[in-house]
Amino acid sequence: MHATLSTLALLRAAALNGQVCAQSQTSNDMGPGAMMWPTDRPWTADADNIAPCGSPSGPGNRTDFPLTGGLVALVYQKESYNVQLGISYKDNPQSNDDFSVLITPERMADINPGHECVPIPNPPSDITAGSKATFQIKYIAQFDNPFNQTFYACADITYVAPTDFKTTIPCFNATLPKSGASTTSDTGTGGTSSPTGAASSAPVPVPSTGGDKGMSGGAIAGTVVGCVVGVALLGAVAFLWRRSQKLEHKLRQSRSMRGVAWEDQFKNKKSTAGSGPSIQMDNRNATSN
Repeated sequence: MHATLSTLALLRAAALNGQVCAQSQTSNDMGPGAMMWPTDRPWTADADNIAPCGSPSGPGNRTDFPLTGGLVALVYQKESYNVQLGISYKDNPQSNDDFSVLITPERMADINPGHECVPIPNPPSDITAGSKATFQIKYIAQFDNPFNQTFYACADITYVAPTDFKTTIPCFNATLPKSGASTTSDTGTGGTSSPTGAASSAPVPVPSTGGDKGMSGGAIAGTVVGCVVGVALLGAVAFLWRRSQKLEHKLRQSRSMRGVAWEDQFKNKKSTAGSGPSIQMDNRNATSN
């Protein structure tokens, strides 16, 4: 009984975790999406729709980025569409034409709230340690208006040799589908560089209006990870609860009459009834006596 109550308590905790997952993944220092790593430029609501970088700030603090095996960590607090990832090798890109496409919008056409880890193709051979570059994401989302808008964000980097790169990149895949249940996905592969392309402006279905804000971008990623762990916990607890029910059933059987299972008792009754001589009462003799 105690084990059953404990299991039910864990189930309730996992269910509450699911409610937190569905309600708490918003931020007040980013738009619908952002680059969590490398760190993107400061965000303001007045500039996040302005190309090419959605920020009033220019290149400032640059993040060291490996020449090979690079990753970009994206975080989303609203469902986003046609996410395009580009790069410019200019010191201070001024327009969308300064960026070359690394990941096309078709590769990330519909992104649920959560975290995406994107492998980045290695730069051209003329880009060496010390070279500067800027990543750009351009995407469609509904955030503080009841219609779709194009958003921008940029992150400035300095390439370093792989042997000099010591940072552990906080990159993983964990998203929250519309149903509120957490899922994980495999890391995608980077595409090859191509001429500049624009994110599609075709109508995109949007499930709900945006504008609610509260957590930091890093906290959103942490919340999503907690949700994934919570769902895994829920599955494990459900399995343990089911197993405990089976064990309890077997225990009741072992404590039943003659210490055998109900099926065995039924078989014993049938065999007992079918063995030995049949005894019949002679009511006539009993009446005459």
